[in-house]
Amino acid sequence: MPGQATLPSLAPMLEKVLPAVVSVKVEGTAAQSQKVPEEFKKFFGEDLPDQPSQPFEGLGSGVIIDAAKGYVLTNNHVINQAQKISIQLNDGREFDAKLIGGDDQSDI
Repeated sequence: MPGQATLPSLAPMLEKVLPAVVSVKVEGTAAQSQKVPEEFKKFFGEDLPDQPSQPFEGLGSGVIIDAAKGYVLTNNHVINQAQKISIQLNDGREFDAKLIGGDDQSDI
């Protein structure tokens, strides 16, 4: 419409930051504990027996925060309980990663 300002394009900004965005792939095994709903505890007890460990795979995203040191920031729930972590860069290169730390409360 005449006289209306158009919104600026995000394309220039995205071109700059996109190389810092990575895919985070995880693999591992985890035991599944089953909680009994409160209304059924009188019939089944507090908890059901833990199930055997099951393999899992997951995928998330992250951001390179220090390229020289190879540091990537992602959510804690993405890497929680992972035995293998790999990072795929925007250009397709893939690298094995090592967990440096994580925090359940902030999910980082």
